[in-house]
Amino acid sequence: MHLIHLPQLGYTMENGVITSWLVQPGESFAVGDPLYEVETEKNAVQVEARLAGTLARVVAPSLEAHPVGTLLAVVADPGETPSSEAIDALLASHHDDYAEPSAPSAPGGGGAPPEAANDRTTARGDGARVRAVPKVKAFAAEKGVDLSALTGTGPRGSITMTDVEAYLATVGATGAEGPAALVPSDGGPAVREQRVLTGVRRAMAENVARSWSEIPQFVQQFRVDLTAVRRHRAALKADGVQVGLTDVLIAALAHAAQEVPEINATVDGRTVTLYGAVNVAIAVATDRGLLVPVLADAQSLTLAEIGDRSRALTAQARASESAGGAPVTATVTLSNLGQSAVETGTPLVTAPQTAILFAGATVDTPVVEDGDVVVRPLLGLSAAYDHRVVDGITGARFCSAVKRLLDKPELLDTPAVTS
Repeated sequence: MHLIHLPQLGYTMENGVITSWLVQPGESFAVGDPLYEVETEKNAVQVEARLAGTLARVVAPSLEAHPVGTLLAVVADPGETPSSEAIDALLASHHDDYAEPSAPSAPGGGGAPPEAANDRTTARGDGARVRAVPKVKAFAAEKGVDLSALTGTGPRGSITMTDVEAYLATVGATGAEGPAALVPSDGGPAVREQRVLTGVRRAMAENVARSWSEIPQFVQQFRVDLTAVRRHRAALKADGVQVGLTDVLIAALAHAAQEVPEINATVDGRTVTLYGAVNVAIAVATDRGLLVPVLADAQSLTLAEIGDRSRALTAQARASESAGGAPVTATVTLSNLGQSAVETGTPLVTAPQTAILFAGATVDTPVVEDGDVVVRPLLGLSAAYDHRVVDGITGARFCSAVKRLLDKPELLDTPAVTS
């Protein structure tokens, strides 16, 4: 037998949330088969098997954050059929590696249902214990249901999703205004709903809190006339090449990083690492929250190639698909809210990176040129920096480089670095 631990899937990853197992206990798999999906603060990734075997037992609860290195599961090697006692003995020798084992599930099936496998308990008002998996607890909290008022019908008296739904149906049938948990007992304001941070949203919250507390940040804002960019995109489109504004900004980031390498770096204590590869994290809104897939080696790509890759990454993120291959560590971040009404903002640098570029909406704005008033499409950009690495003059050099490149977007057609 061998054990599966949560791997570090990126330089900044500290925790991960197992959202689903793609192989069930008792099922065999080969090297390279996807085993489970994990969400980090930036992305959702399918983790592939490094060794063949049969999933013997899952021990880490799903939909909860686990630190890197947590023991996730036990795998029987090819040809093995370990007993439940043998699995227990192996886990006992690694007890410190996991939080709480799930119910046994030996190869070939026969294990407890998923809700029993991830059973967690909380206190009831009468001193008894409420058993429910995190998914059920989150659903109950969202609907304002007090689980201590329910009687569980699941294994070991655990409360299931069906129990909560049945309760909600009963409340609706009796004509009650809503679950009692929504009515505050202390005279405070009425509660609309309560949401539990899980998955991507919880990981993002933890990373944002860390970034805000650890990084001394400052922001520089500037505007760019996109007349030349629009003209260049139209010319490319006429030649059958589709590129969006996000693609142009990624290319500009990759080129500007060659002039100002301090913005393409990470900080670890007193060590600053400047990277040759420009791996751009792209913020993508999904139903599960904000995901940040990474476009690797932007410095070696043409503008057209960046367009192709960014569209593929965006589609994969929204479809909850893995990009495949080894996880890529981001070295700088781009956030584009140009499709919204937001014109500018003060972005937050993501630890341990040293910079982020934020793009707002493009607004037709009257400007003075050679004494005449003309209307130009102006894009609001904000660059945030880690002040330990980037000072005001260095940041201004980066802003100037980005503006110069966007004024002459044809410079972005070729890679920033050619081998």
